[in-house]
Parts: sequence; structure tokens; C-alpha cells
Amino acid sequence: MIFYFSGTGNSRHIAERMAELTGDKTKNVADYYDNVTKGASINIEVSENEILGFVFPVHSWGVAWTMRKFLKRARISYKGNKVFGICVCGDNCGKAREQLQELLEPSNVKFNFICSVQMPNTYIVMKGFGTDSKELEQQKLATAEKELPLIADAIMNGKTFDRYVAGTKPFLKGRIVYPLFMCLTMGDKKFHASEDCIGCGKCAKECPEHNIQMQENRPKWLGHCVKCLSCIHRCPKQAIQYGDITQNMGRYFYGK
Repeated sequence: MIFYFSGTGNSRHIAERMAELTGDKTKNVADYYDNVTKGASINIEVSENEILGFVFPVHSWGVAWTMRKFLKRARISYKGNKVFGICVCGDNCGKAREQLQELLEPSNVKFNFICSVQMPNTYIVMKGFGTDSKELEQQKLATAEKELPLIADAIMNGKTFDRYVAGTKPFLKGRIVYPLFMCLTMGDKKFHASEDCIGCGKCAKECPEHNIQMQENRPKWLGHCVKCLSCIHRCPKQAIQYGDITQNMGRYFYGK
């Protein structure tokens, strides 16, 4: 079973491709929202010949918050199965690999390997960041498609796949910037919909944290955003904005 979380489609695509290549199945951790919010344990029984995988986006050089919450509630029972992790990043991953290992220590899960795969950048709600050029976007997608069969081969045949891009100053980014980011930047007060909004409700339907409600055909954010940016990138009219930062920013969603 390959567990994944995805806000803008990159990690979902990689999880689905890995499932195709390994003959496995995928499971969206957002489906466990009720368990997580109620503080209930999530019991996962892995059959003897089943592969166990975790695919998630790297947010601020660490494990995406929705995946982190899921793993904190997960209680995994397995019998020495092949276990892998894929950190999906725009550029580099900081300490996401170490964080993933730490989150699964209570279940005594031992990884065969944890690697990183670059996909197009999606973080656009802070000045200095933005989507990639179309040329770079296509280059990253093409490279990822070449790497995924190699990762699947490593999983299925016990080979190594030693490709993890930590980037510069991983300790600073992963142990200091990441927790500060999670504590200080998770609010949604700056999200709003412009007059281009058509009231389709896609943002509310697709929000993995159930953080958006439609009121009088307009989205209302409810205060527990995890900054996955699903709403802003999926909006068919590019009507959702974040303060005055994103008006001239690009949008990206895999498979849109």
C-alpha cells in the first residue's frame, strides 16, 4: 500500500505511477481526516507480500503537515515488508528524510530507502518564491518520469536508490525554519476570492483539510489551513488570491 498526500497533484501522480510500476495500490491520507481530528489511532495492517510506501510533498524543508498528522496517529503492523519513502520537492528537502524516519519509529518501521524526486514548484504565497518557467517545469517532469522506473526497480529487486537532495544548511532549514514555518505561517486570513470567482465550489470540495465552506456561492476559510495551496492552484478562474502577493503569480496543478 502506498500512502500519499498531495495538494497540487505532484505527489498523487508519483504515488499512482509507483503503484502502476509495482502492482500496488494507493491510499490518500486525507481520507483519514476524521480519525486525525478526533485523535483516534489509525491501525494499518500490511499483508506479508505487500509493499509499504509513503509519498508526500516537502513543505518548508520538512514533511507536509497533513502527512505528519496522519503518521503521528498511524499504528502500523508489518512483517519486514519492503518500505520506501519519496519526498517530493521543488528544489531540495532539508531534513524531511530524518523527520519521516522519526515519525514511524513508534511502529518500528524500517525503511529500505528514502529518496527525493523533484517536481514543479508550487509555493507562491511568499515573496521571493513562485512557479517554475514552463521550460523548467517540463524538464523536471521529464526527469521524474525517467527516475520513477528506477525507483520501482530498486524497491522490487532490493537495489539501492541513493538520491536525496538535502540542499545547503539542511539542519538550519529542517530543524529551525521548518518548525517556525509550521507555527507561524499556517493561517488562512490572507486568502480571499476575487470578483472572478464563479462559485463553482471546487476549492471547498478538493480541500484535504475541510477548511473551506461555500457561503452564498463564495469560499470561506475556516482557520485550520495547512498551506497545501490546493485551493489556489485548482481554481479554474485563478480567482483565489493570497493577500496582494499572488495576483501576478503563475498557477500549477498536475493533471489540471
